[in-house]
Amino acid sequence: MAAAGLPADLGIAAAAFLGTNIDNCLVTMAMVAGAPVERARRIAAGQVIGFALLVAVAAAAAAVLFEFSAAVVGLLGLVPLAIGVKGLIGLRRAAGGSQAGIGRSRPADRAVGRSLTAAALVTIGAGGDNLAAYIPLFRVGGTTNVAAIAAVFVLGEAAVTVVVLTGGHHPKARALMDRLGAGGVLVVLCAVGVLVMLQAGTFSLL
Repeated sequence: MAAAGLPADLGIAAAAFLGTNIDNCLVTMAMVAGAPVERARRIAAGQVIGFALLVAVAAAAAAVLFEFSAAVVGLLGLVPLAIGVKGLIGLRRAAGGSQAGIGRSRPADRAVGRSLTAAALVTIGAGGDNLAAYIPLFRVGGTTNVAAIAAVFVLGEAAVTVVVLTGGHHPKARALMDRLGAGGVLVVLCAVGVLVMLQAGTFSLL
């Protein structure tokens, strides 16, 4: 990457980051808003780890000139879909157990992503577009190029973390999730999973 083209390449990297992380930001924000305040940092950390793994995979694929089929990458959408479906089933069972006087459990809450691992998995599951956009960026080549992309991604992810925590802690966001109940985030996760597969053309593999 030539020095003269650095500003343009930084702009391309920033645009790629924004275009591929708006959905992740909104989903993670919903997870934060629907979870206890003390779990917020864990969820945000999970989102950061998931994003870092996506970037690592994209960089490795670019290094070995590996191509991902869009339809195959869309299979990642099964992750948030599976988490959402599992949580909805658990929520229904918990409600049935409560009505029967067995006592109320919180399987749906656990599935929603009140943990670092669940948040990371959701981020990876919604990351098909990240891989499609980042692999060509890393293939431009050159140490300066990789360093510039890394700097943009680090700054961008820091900004996303601030937005996720600020938005997720906002009283209106938390009030909305309280009204939607535990099933609200689960439905969002299901919708994200289906949307990822639709956009990638994954259903054509069936």
